Amino acid sequence: MKPGSFLIPAVITVSLIIFSCSKNGSGGKPQISLESIDKNPIGLKDSMVAHFKFTNTGGKVENGVFVSIRNRLNESPASDPSGNDTLVNPIPDFEGASKGEFRYSLPASGYLSQTSSAHQNDTIIMKFFVLSSTGVSSDTISSPKLVILNP
Repeated sequence: MKPGSFLIPAVITVSLIIFSCSKNGSGGKPQISLESIDKNPIGLKDSMVAHFKFTNTGGKVENGVFVSIRNRLNESPASDPSGNDTLVNPIPDFEGASKGEFRYSLPASGYLSQTSSAHQNDTIIMKFFVLSSTGVSSDTISSPKLVILNP
């Protein structure tokens, strides 16, 4: 056998070991889970209220940011979408709590729905993740399809 034939598997193995150690060496990722969303469909005067649980191992959640992304599924684009599709919210200091829960609310009127008088229902999927103050991201969580009624 040629000495070079061992080189490629060795490089791949070392690369995998370094990659896995670098991910685990950070003390883990922030952890959040979507427990429920209160209403679906969501009326024009209602709000989407999502309930989350978090694990704050090593302070990965506190002092980071919570990101929500609105992803419209309508065949025709919103004629007058309201607000940015991505919202970034600071996460407060939880004073060392290792676990907890929080609610996240977005109003249908003025954010989730169109602002025009098109009277077209919106179908969206919301995506959520946490980014720690050190730049480590949680897994991205997707909501089920949400229908926003525009009577």
